[in-house]
Amino acid sequence: MKDSLPPRALLPTLLRTLLFPLLAWLGGIPGVVGVGPVHAQALPVDVLHWWTSASERRAADQLSAHLLANGVQWKDAAIPGGGGMAAVKVLKSRVLMGDPPDVAQLIGTTLTDWADGGLVLPLNTVATRQKWTQGLFPTVMDLVTYKGEVVAAPLGIHRINTLLYNRRLFARLGLPPPKTWDEFEVVARKLSGMGIKPLAWSDEPWQMATVFESVLLGEAGPALYRELIVQRKSTAWMDPRVEQALTRLRWLRNTSGDVPVERTWPDAARELWNDGAAMMIMGDWAKGELMAWGASAEKDFGCVAVPGTQHMHLYSVDTFAMLLSARQREATQEKVAEVLAGAPAQLAYNRIKGSVPVRRDMDVSSLDACARDSWATFAAPRSARVPSLAHRMAADEATKDAVAQALWRYLSNPRMEATETQRRLAAVIRAPNADH
Repeated sequence: MKDSLPPRALLPTLLRTLLFPLLAWLGGIPGVVGVGPVHAQALPVDVLHWWTSASERRAADQLSAHLLANGVQWKDAAIPGGGGMAAVKVLKSRVLMGDPPDVAQLIGTTLTDWADGGLVLPLNTVATRQKWTQGLFPTVMDLVTYKGEVVAAPLGIHRINTLLYNRRLFARLGLPPPKTWDEFEVVARKLSGMGIKPLAWSDEPWQMATVFESVLLGEAGPALYRELIVQRKSTAWMDPRVEQALTRLRWLRNTSGDVPVERTWPDAARELWNDGAAMMIMGDWAKGELMAWGASAEKDFGCVAVPGTQHMHLYSVDTFAMLLSARQREATQEKVAEVLAGAPAQLAYNRIKGSVPVRRDMDVSSLDACARDSWATFAAPRSARVPSLAHRMAADEATKDAVAQALWRYLSNPRMEATETQRRLAAVIRAPNADH
């Protein structure tokens, strides 16, 4: 879809200021996400995000309902586009036009960039009042803290190194879910022999990068992964384990056929749901989508860690930043942060989104088995928690895109050697003042 500003963003500020109160008084602004009538005293907040799939919309509805119950009206500004690239472009345009949203989905390094520019409302008061330091996972608290200021409200933790499998197909063929790559290869051969595609796949660059970082974590281990992704040691990219990961990535790509197909991740998840593919490597938001379609984690699909990544959590954390503007909505924005980080909204939202709560002081027994395993792995002291590169936790937008394009070129050209791609990756992910 071609990226463009939504029609509302093109309305003059004065016109919007006059119309919104009138429309709210008449019964609500068209397109507002929420349940039931708009409360007379509800304070509106403009929320820009990129949640547009079925499960994402349902999860957003939950947040909207919890906010409305607390006197805040969610005005939806959802921007379609894989991985949020289009949403970030629209956000920049709105800020330049002097019309920033009150709340924006900003995550990882993108969040710290905006905070560094002085565009984000500090939430120290909310964090102190709600005792976030005691209630949130330390890793999450570190993510939303920049230069001593709390700069975002955390929503949920996604596990990227997730292998989903079709329980119906596996049960019919008497196959166990693979926990090692050797087991994966055996399963893949049996599935192919039965005319079943082993792995749902998309040739979209960001989805390739998502699969690669999970494979890389398994092949390299968390220590080398941190050298590659967090510390950005360029010489580490020539390690033989990186070559093994690239070779494995190409093998996985080849299990899906020769014809390149770029499709959205919900389309790939639909293939798993319709028995067109037996497995899928994707963040656990794909699990949320399956459940939104009526699938059960106990009967229809299951989750295991990507082979080689047991007791490891490759994470991406959704966060909402409160943006500063001339409208001076600080009190309402603080209320938004308070509600979203609270236990009721956390449980309701993450149960649908596929992620897990950011709080370590919660009872998660009502979550599905995949979510309970994800939360327990993230919480375990001896687990390896490592940030995702493909989802902005460990790299800025330009670096993330460059890595994805390097992987796309590698998989699109069968003659390209893995070692050449290693050199390309070493060049694009080099840290400032890093080794040469």
